[in-house]
Amino acid sequence: MFTKKKLALATAVMLPTMAFSGQLLAAASNEDLSAKIQMLESQLQQLQQLVTQQGEQQKAIETTVSKKVDSPVSGMKFSYGGFVKVDAMTSDYSGGERASSGLGDEILVPSTIPVGGKDGSSRFDTHAKTSRFWFKTTTPTAAGDVNTHFEMDLLTADGDERISNSSHSRIRHAYLSWNYDENSSLLLGQTWSTFMSTMVLPETADFIGPTSGVIFNRQTQARWSHKLGNGGVVHLALENPSSGALDGGGGIESNNFDDNSVPDLVARYDGSLGKFSYNLAGMARQIAYDTGTDDEDEWGYGLSASGKYQFENGDDLKMQLNHGNLGRYTALAAFRDAAVEADGDLDLLDVTGGFVAYRHLWTSKLRSTISYAMTKADNPNSVADTNTEEVNNYALNLFYSPTTNLSFGVEYFKAERELENGDNDDLKRMQFTGKYVFQ
Repeated sequence: MFTKKKLALATAVMLPTMAFSGQLLAAASNEDLSAKIQMLESQLQQLQQLVTQQGEQQKAIETTVSKKVDSPVSGMKFSYGGFVKVDAMTSDYSGGERASSGLGDEILVPSTIPVGGKDGSSRFDTHAKTSRFWFKTTTPTAAGDVNTHFEMDLLTADGDERISNSSHSRIRHAYLSWNYDENSSLLLGQTWSTFMSTMVLPETADFIGPTSGVIFNRQTQARWSHKLGNGGVVHLALENPSSGALDGGGGIESNNFDDNSVPDLVARYDGSLGKFSYNLAGMARQIAYDTGTDDEDEWGYGLSASGKYQFENGDDLKMQLNHGNLGRYTALAAFRDAAVEADGDLDLLDVTGGFVAYRHLWTSKLRSTISYAMTKADNPNSVADTNTEEVNNYALNLFYSPTTNLSFGVEYFKAERELENGDNDDLKRMQFTGKYVFQ
């Protein structure tokens, strides 16, 4: 197949040849000269025909492709990002050896703080498990934009520190979101619970920070969101349920019965008043257990209010207050949902807690956050007095960013766990971190 470039090259080669041939033809007869000219003209016509055919074939191919490829799909946008985060920390447990799970050595897990040990315990750990990456797509369609989000990190309790320090990856988020009109969307998949407010999570070296008083949960759900005329947004969701119980004399205790027959029902409103942004969330959930010979269920509830105030100088104040039968939704499941009494009935546990965090900008590259968090449970009198009654922690940090997306930080925190009998011990930790966000 000939193209315009090939034709130009052929012409450039032929013209000098024609000039040279002209000198030879000067000595030839007029008939020979005429025959040569006719031959050259015929070759030029053939080249022109080939060029024309090439152009027509190219147009045919473009037309075929445009018919086969749906224009919305061809307009799909793909993006990826994440961050690399490295942590090093020294931990001092006043109550002796920590619980068997090593996850508490890497992030603050209040329920793993040992209480009542005779001698303290100290250790030094490093890891990069909270590093993460994500992939996103946005596809415009005739029915509205369709978005997807897939995210993973390495924060699992498996692996070892002997040779390879390997850790398996885990799913954080995997969902699709359909914006079916300008003000409404439908989300299906695993992501942050609608009951949770990501807006108020402060900057900390620890994985979460105000863990003892924050609502923190990811799970599969179906969520409908709608923007209101006043700028607010309302969210309604059906989310994956799960129940846990203490032994209140019925001889039953479990972290997760998973015997629920209906999803958790969640509603949240996002609003703002000037420089103050807030979330108000409510939840109704079934709390149930089934041992095969006995089963029971009760309806519980949860309430949460979160707020963030942005000051003129860039500082911000974040806060949250929570109450209800929250169980696994708060303090990384430091509390259960209910106690199973001797007669098999469920006695629901009420917990109350929250946190406050203030961030100050020292310079454009230097900043600090101070925070305090706590949650306390109203345990039934029938449960063992070795169950957790209260968890709390306070923290102070300093972060430095020499350039955009690159940060180095140091943080000190003290976390405490108190039992129903009044015994308590704490965890003191100094943590150093380096983090680079890429996208």
